Amino acid sequence: MATAKRIRLDVRSFQSSWTNDFGFIQQNDRAACALCNEKVVCRTSSVKRHFETKHEKTFKDSADKAEAIKKAVSCYEKQSDVSKNPSASKNSATEASYKLALCIAKHGKPFTDGDFIKAAFLKCSEVLFNDMPNKDLIISRIRDMPVSPRTVERRISEMAANVNEKQTVALTITPVFSVALVESSGINGIPPRLAVFARYSDTEIHEELCCLKPMHGTTKGEDVLKTFTDHFEDRGVDIRKIFAVTTNGAPTMVGKDEGFTKMVEDRIGHPILKLPCIIHQEDLCAKILSSDLNEVMATVAKIANFLVAHSSLVHWQFQSFLEEVDGTYKDVPWHSSVRWFSCGKVLERFVECFDEIKIFLSEKAQDYPELEDRDWIVKLMFLSDITKHLNDFSLLLEGAGQTVMDLYDTWMAFVAKLAVYSSDIKTGSFRYFRNLKNLSAVHPVNTTDLQVYMQGIKSEFSIRFQDFQHIGPVFSFLIRPDGFRYSELDVSIFEWMETEELEMQLIDFQVSSLWSAKFKDLREILETSTSDHAASILSCWTSLPDRFSSMKKVAFALLSAFGSTYQCEQIFSHMKHILNPLRSKLTADHSKGCVKLKVSRDSPEISTLARGKQGQGSH
Repeated sequence: MATAKRIRLDVRSFQSSWTNDFGFIQQNDRAACALCNEKVVCRTSSVKRHFETKHEKTFKDSADKAEAIKKAVSCYEKQSDVSKNPSASKNSATEASYKLALCIAKHGKPFTDGDFIKAAFLKCSEVLFNDMPNKDLIISRIRDMPVSPRTVERRISEMAANVNEKQTVALTITPVFSVALVESSGINGIPPRLAVFARYSDTEIHEELCCLKPMHGTTKGEDVLKTFTDHFEDRGVDIRKIFAVTTNGAPTMVGKDEGFTKMVEDRIGHPILKLPCIIHQEDLCAKILSSDLNEVMATVAKIANFLVAHSSLVHWQFQSFLEEVDGTYKDVPWHSSVRWFSCGKVLERFVECFDEIKIFLSEKAQDYPELEDRDWIVKLMFLSDITKHLNDFSLLLEGAGQTVMDLYDTWMAFVAKLAVYSSDIKTGSFRYFRNLKNLSAVHPVNTTDLQVYMQGIKSEFSIRFQDFQHIGPVFSFLIRPDGFRYSELDVSIFEWMETEELEMQLIDFQVSSLWSAKFKDLREILETSTSDHAASILSCWTSLPDRFSSMKKVAFALLSAFGSTYQCEQIFSHMKHILNPLRSKLTADHSKGCVKLKVSRDSPEISTLARGKQGQGSH
């Protein structure tokens, strides 16, 4: 009798009730706790003692206990299923290798970094997962992940092709799109490239890099045209759906007879909106400042480059000197005249360290009499202050997602500010010229030349932005259709979109208090929002019924226009980083794939790509 009782109590087989009551799962001849992964012998007393000692007090009530046990058991079973399914494991490793390759592309890293990342991950795993029962499984999965340089290269090429295909489908479906393009100079020995961004909308605004082609031979307007049209023809995209073309304003692009925009308009077969990049226009304004100021900048650049680039010893001595005298800055940036606005930081540091620079140059027997010339110093302080204003303006114009209307408003505001700056100089109060104000506290400042410089800047802004002065008001149609006059619209650039009913629809719309009120609400939203105006405008226009179809076509076309080639210029910065001299074997297709994945908002369909691959191990 005693023997029978002992047999009943000393249960050695797993009981299914332990799963719901205590959260235990059978694992071979033992019971494993799904809550903490600890294993005990298959005996009710052992299972119960473990649960009551380590877990029971962590639950609020029976419902909380049941939910926690259910989640833990489910997670444990999934891990167990994966370890029993080798094909799922291989597919997961393949998908993980795609994600790793995407990370490498987005950060502009070499393909060989895949092996480095994997090695680092394996080393960290030995510590991170040390207290987990499936540690060996996790490390095995990481070890199985294929990340060789050749694999990473293929993954990046496949993902770039996938994104390219998605963009092709979108460009084929969309009824209208616009482009912004820039032709670059050679980068690190690589031939010039033509960068083309396309902007279009569906449920949201898309700005995507659709072309990054090498330009072999000459880069005339006809060469740009051929590269441009061949690209879109190869993709099966109809360029007749192009509404606006934005360029950097170079003669190759905007020449009257042989410029790209004129020739592409002839090829398209209907009038297009031709826009010069507003940022490049502003850059040109800066470049044609008075020759006196250019001479000041040349002297500053010469001194800065002597301090930084003349020799490592001089640079180190200058840094040590600034640290010794407790200077505001510990160095002066090297100046390269790639863009005129790159001088902004140089001027700022130069002015802040002016006294220290004079002393150091004197010690090095460098003779610059300008540094003792009061008139030259006045021009230096003015140049530093006005360049800061121009740089701040430039930053407002940069960034993705801005409409032409946003850029036009920013420009109009700056033109108004220029009038205030001129008055500030004329009165000598220098409220908006910090460096001049500080100088005026030491000795009087003659503003005669400064007034001339300001008048020159105002005149150049007015002349060079005539195109935007003419076109800008048209874009107010996007937010003020309820008060827009049909006569203000250049109908010729919209006729190809079949907008014959536009005038009648505009009348019907403006007498409708319901739909007019919708755009009043939109303007209130835009007043309180500081970003993504395009998305709010698109949402408002999308909500209009189809009886206003012609108005919607015009709105979607205007929304597609680029106000600048900022993103194209940004591409070349990315390329300069990716095409560094250490990556001499990187082909044009490889670099294009890396850049596309880095800048695209479209995500590659990694799960689909991984499923299409036969599972392969590490190599």
